Amino acid sequence: MIGPDHAESEIDSKRTSTAYLGGAIVIIAFSILTIENASQWFDYVSRAIFLCIAGMLAYKGIQSVIKRRHSADKHASQ
Repeated sequence: MIGPDHAESEIDSKRTSTAYLGGAIVIIAFSILTIENASQWFDYVSRAIFLCIAGMLAYKGIQSVIKRRHSADKHASQ
């Protein structure tokens, strides 16, 4: 049986990974929209920065999902 502490941390982990991945999707969509109207060099630079931020958020989200699954597998085997 899963204890209440583990259940709460699993919910927080799901929220965190969802927030990271959702943020990455929103930033990627925003950078795609801004590149269509890019007219100056700083528009291209800002797009590159947004893509780096989106990559970082996606990495943290995927890392959080993997950590949660590893933790769930660990608790299931006990």
